Amino acid sequence: MPPLNDFDDYDRCLQEFTDESLYCFVRADVEAQPNAEAWQAIKNVTQYSKHHFDHGHLYFGICVKWCQSQIDAMPKNETDDLFEGILNNNKVVNTYLNLFESEEGNRQLYNKLMNQCVNLRLKRYDLTALSAIEYCDSRNQNNNEKAFSHDRWNIAFYIVICTLVLLVTCSSFYDLYLKHKNRDKFLTDVDHYKKSPGHVVQKLGVGFSIARNWYRLSQEPNGKIGRDLRFLDCMKFFAMFLVVYAHTNWIAFESALSDPQDIEELLHTVAGSVLVGGLLIVLAFFVISGFLFALNWLAVTRDRKEMSGVEYLLTFLKFNIFRYLRLTILYGFFILLSGVYFPNAGGPIYRHLVERETLACRKNWWTNLLYVNNYIKRDERCMLQGWYLASDTQSFVFSLLLLILAHKFPKLRNWIFAVTIAVFVAISGVLTYTNKFLALTVPAPQSQRDSFMHNKQFNESYTPFHMNFGSYFFGVLAALIYDHISSRDIKLRQNKYFNIFFFALIPAGIFWMLSGHLFFQYYNDERTRVLSSIYAAFHRNFWGLGTAIFIIGMSAKCGWIFRRFCCLPVFRILGRLTYGAYLSHVLIARVVIGTIRYPIYFGSGFMFMFLVFDMVSAYFVSLIMAIGIELPVTSYLKMLR
Repeated sequence: MPPLNDFDDYDRCLQEFTDESLYCFVRADVEAQPNAEAWQAIKNVTQYSKHHFDHGHLYFGICVKWCQSQIDAMPKNETDDLFEGILNNNKVVNTYLNLFESEEGNRQLYNKLMNQCVNLRLKRYDLTALSAIEYCDSRNQNNNEKAFSHDRWNIAFYIVICTLVLLVTCSSFYDLYLKHKNRDKFLTDVDHYKKSPGHVVQKLGVGFSIARNWYRLSQEPNGKIGRDLRFLDCMKFFAMFLVVYAHTNWIAFESALSDPQDIEELLHTVAGSVLVGGLLIVLAFFVISGFLFALNWLAVTRDRKEMSGVEYLLTFLKFNIFRYLRLTILYGFFILLSGVYFPNAGGPIYRHLVERETLACRKNWWTNLLYVNNYIKRDERCMLQGWYLASDTQSFVFSLLLLILAHKFPKLRNWIFAVTIAVFVAISGVLTYTNKFLALTVPAPQSQRDSFMHNKQFNESYTPFHMNFGSYFFGVLAALIYDHISSRDIKLRQNKYFNIFFFALIPAGIFWMLSGHLFFQYYNDERTRVLSSIYAAFHRNFWGLGTAIFIIGMSAKCGWIFRRFCCLPVFRILGRLTYGAYLSHVLIARVVIGTIRYPIYFGSGFMFMFLVFDMVSAYFVSLIMAIGIELPVTSYLKMLR
């Protein structure tokens, strides 16, 4: 078969012909050729779509001058025969072409030439293809790049950065001035930075202080609840590590690989089933989020047995407004950053990975800020990982309504909760059956290569709130159970049977990740349609339930050495930086892979270095953002409560 990726020398092409240099990134779909051996190989391999790339969809990096010289050296009748047509019936490709609409001029000029060169390369395989230019790079910055670099979006980003630097600088010096003014006995004493100023003006003035926010970041948890839940920081960090691991693989798949067969072989093994089952990890964040939200609800309503309709409405608005501001200000900054246009700082794949994200964010930023990007504009997503924040926000709003209803009618509380769980468990199974979805969402290689565009199961079964709400609500119930245990001082860790059950959750979780092996490896899905639907109903919900029980056990101080490890002080900071790391790690991964000139070898060494670099960089960026944005916003919101 022809390679999935065939790139000319990018730097040599752009340097060899001075101002006339042009390098085009071209997408091609191989046409069916029943008599060609290579086509039969493509057909036989690609039919196993859960495990294999679409080997009929190819990426080319073509130097226009080199291509032109090859075509000019051939007889005209042969070059005319090389032209098969323009690719315009591929939905994924069309989405990219719509985003790169500014490249229409290059397409008009060079699409025919590029198709001739593609087919010249495929001639030795007895294959032909339709093709389309996604974009072309030139040696010198063109007018489009200049317009982007000085447009309102870029200018707004520079203004925000300058404002933040000014606020942090002034606030830090003002805080230092207050320290000297108060005549502290020891100038290096940290008590000044740990103690909140008494005057409102001073509180506002020191909100962006670097030293003060560092101590806020590293401060020990207060009260019994804070001490009981120290382990959550460790859970968030390790869940984040696995999420970054999954996303670095996805970004690598989205780029250009030199050894796709190694990945395909891996996915046919048990280890491949574990990787696919690892999609369950993100549900831990839903459970933790629901757990912490319900604790905040209990703190507000514990001593208020009765509330009026107006009080319920005000409480509902207060919860939503404070949560929206706390999440969205930092989220908005990363959306702004993702939409900033920088000229190509990488290689032939850079714009495919980075600028595509830039264009999507400029076009659909509003879906992220309204937290509806898991339902609207799903094929032109800005920050693909933002689907989680949308689903989590929708789960938050619906859970709040349920808790208000349960508080208003306490005698019906158990029925409300039971019916809710039953309905959302059933939804997963019913939608899987009616839409003929797989039993579990499979991140197939080609789906990842296409950044999940036009992937119906991913869009309608993995990202919607109604498919993830069960896990979130199990977190809510876990908080109610923890509050019951804690308020009555029930010694759950002294219960032998619960301890056995608690430790059994660990091997059970590993088994559950493997439980989808049959559905992943088996291809006759119509025969297992009913069984797949039943499995889908419980697949994620059982994981959410198990995570919720694990959190209850750890909060009740079960876990022995596991809990001690999870309560180490280092996780206090790492856990608190998880949100910023989640927002930044995909953009960092895109930029890193975008700098590579040639198809990468997907080996364990490269992927380990890539993972470590992305993880460290994301947490470093998160540290800066926490001190410069997240913690100041949190401190101001506390003043408003």
